[in-house]
Amino acid sequence: MIPITTLVHEVARVFGPKPAIISDRWTVSYEELDERINRLANAYRELGLQHGDRFAVMATDSIEHIETALAICRAGGVYVPLNYRLREEEVGYLLSDSDPVLLAVDPDYLDIARAVRQKVTSVRHVVVFGAASDDVLAHDDVVSRGAATYPSVELRPDDVVQIQYSSGTTGLPKGAVLTHHTLSSRTAIGLVESGRFAGDISFHNAPFFHVAGSQLDYSVLVKGGTVLRHRQFDAERAAHALQDLGVTSAFFVPSMINAVLQVPEISSLDFSKLRLIEYGAAPMPQAQLRAAIDVFGCSFVQLFGAGTEGGMQAILPAEDHIVGGTDVQTRRLSSIGRPTAFTEVRVINEDGIPVSPGEIGEIISRGPANMREYWGKPEATAETLRDGWLHAGDMATVDEDGYLYLVDRKKDMIIRGGENIYPTEIELALCEHPRVLEAAVIGVPDDHWGENVHAIVVTRHGETLTGDEVIEFCRQRLASYKKPATIEFVDALPRNASGKILKRELREPYWKDAGRSI
Repeated sequence: MIPITTLVHEVARVFGPKPAIISDRWTVSYEELDERINRLANAYRELGLQHGDRFAVMATDSIEHIETALAICRAGGVYVPLNYRLREEEVGYLLSDSDPVLLAVDPDYLDIARAVRQKVTSVRHVVVFGAASDDVLAHDDVVSRGAATYPSVELRPDDVVQIQYSSGTTGLPKGAVLTHHTLSSRTAIGLVESGRFAGDISFHNAPFFHVAGSQLDYSVLVKGGTVLRHRQFDAERAAHALQDLGVTSAFFVPSMINAVLQVPEISSLDFSKLRLIEYGAAPMPQAQLRAAIDVFGCSFVQLFGAGTEGGMQAILPAEDHIVGGTDVQTRRLSSIGRPTAFTEVRVINEDGIPVSPGEIGEIISRGPANMREYWGKPEATAETLRDGWLHAGDMATVDEDGYLYLVDRKKDMIIRGGENIYPTEIELALCEHPRVLEAAVIGVPDDHWGENVHAIVVTRHGETLTGDEVIEFCRQRLASYKKPATIEFVDALPRNASGKILKRELREPYWKDAGRSI
């Protein structure tokens, strides 16, 4: 398949002066974007970026971030997006693992960049999306120094183009290796399933550092549409942007939709141009869906993916978003839909045999959207990719019509407002406290975030702790969105015969009346 960055170049030849991306600060046309990507790619080569070298980016959503990612790809490099909410220690681990030769950051994260650069010797240059200083290059200066001609770099379908990090069962992040073929396949699947038009103005609220965020943008850009990006989500600004900029399609996680619905003047805004809202990370509660349909008056589509490893696996299309329908139609609203195009999906038991309708099994998938491997982790790769099938660990049932219903999340992952949170990482941090004997972390229902982090703690004999003390301890060691929202103290954690903590038993009291299990 043709690389995304090459497709953007071809689209720019057709749509030249048309707006490609609208951001908080400025708007860039297709012809301007393409020239800037060329200049950046050539400048990166001059700075030492060679074919296959990694280039990490820690930034919020902006034109600068998007053009940097596309320029890295056009230069033959490997884009390594970093979550800008991570702390210095977490960033340091990711950079040590990926060994980037260049690092680009927003000004807000320059202190972290300077600190980790002292430890990660592979980084030769730091580029800031702001003003230059003695030890960093300004992004705009880098744009100016590069030639405007298309780089003479051969891009092959099997070349690595992105390393997307996600946490694993041990709490240490793993980098999913994505090739040009992978990204182009994921974009093609999105185009087939959701539909994109050159006349679209698409407002995306999945962070660009998330694989879903970049894929959404790419699917619009390769069709000649216009991407709207805010640096960070704000419900009131988002509501007015939908109206004022004539947005035709948008992506939110359910907690964002809920926040937009709470904007006081929401009922007086005009959303007549909005034809589609896509959402992901979790099914939407029916009451919220009903309210959203009433307010926005457009179609809704749910997207489900296997995270960084597998891209979009299933889709619940607009025709299945029927509120107040038959029992079957109502039940389908709690599903994640059916498999996407070009993707084989099975739900299997422990023996690898497809389950019968209603039986719980593991979702596995095979197709061109799957990652190639985990970066530098052959054992984890072998565990996750078996005979071409991706085993992401999501547990589900399937009905007679092929609709999938999630039962449990891979490795007990929590999704809080669209952010993937892995309990093991938090449990390890909790157990660093000298008065904590052991801890278990689960996701519990939250009206705003969908799920929130709940820690169940066993203190050492004779020791006492308060919930506030535990939360503050975590605040100092974890990104803010990962810290527990609530703490529960117990005498012991339930375990099975092999000593494994029974997290399903811990979750049951919180979810039994929620009408869903995640």
